[in-house]
Amino acid sequence: MILYVYAIGRAGHPPPERVEAIDGSDVVGKFGCGELAAFATPVDPAEFSQPVIDARSKDVEWLGAIGYRHQNVMAALMRGGTIIPLRAFTLFASEESLCRHVESEREQFAKILDRLDGKQEWTLRIEFNPEQWSDALVRRVAPLRDLSDQMRDAQPGKAFLLGKKLDEEKKRASREAEETVVGEIERAVLDKLACDTVAESRQQRSGAFPQINVLIDRDEEARLEELRRDVESRYAADGVSVALTGPWPPYSFAGTMNDER
Repeated sequence: MILYVYAIGRAGHPPPERVEAIDGSDVVGKFGCGELAAFATPVDPAEFSQPVIDARSKDVEWLGAIGYRHQNVMAALMRGGTIIPLRAFTLFASEESLCRHVESEREQFAKILDRLDGKQEWTLRIEFNPEQWSDALVRRVAPLRDLSDQMRDAQPGKAFLLGKKLDEEKKRASREAEETVVGEIERAVLDKLACDTVAESRQQRSGAFPQINVLIDRDEEARLEELRRDVESRYAADGVSVALTGPWPPYSFAGTMNDER
């Protein structure tokens, strides 16, 4: 058997109450490693080895079940206190290799646990309405305004060509303008909450809307929602809206462990 590891916690962290494990069983074990503990399920390598995972990487149903169970275990562990959440498919060959790694990284893990104490991760997803944002680009970017003015005053044939040029220039300008908006919103978060943030661009998110992950005290949710409303009001005319989701396991602020040991 190999170990599918969900999280690292302090030695006194309780094991989760009865919850469905990654393999469909109810076995989520606590493996003591000195001052720390790892939470894991022993799994059959015939079902969870790296070649098997790679072979099933396009099996949406299987991946969905894995994600659901992994998240449920994480939620159960979070109810018991502070943990360092690990990404799905963090695998170790044995209890000995797991504890060796935890012990070798003990100081770093202890610092991360201290940093995460009393905190929650939330996400501000920044959404752009295509039509409104396209119009907003002309207002925000001077060269686009100039092209728009020229097109308005030109004869039909030239206006057509200028319109095609304007569309191309909008595509180029959109990325930089989006990054500017995300930076402005991230600065507003820092000014109001003085918290840790991790911004992810559309490019980093494979084309999905950009987002800002924030790590806040558990009692600051209301202030974050207030900030969301203020920011959304500020950018509404540009077709920018802000969705708040969470709380999540603090993946963005926890670091990662390597795959199978």
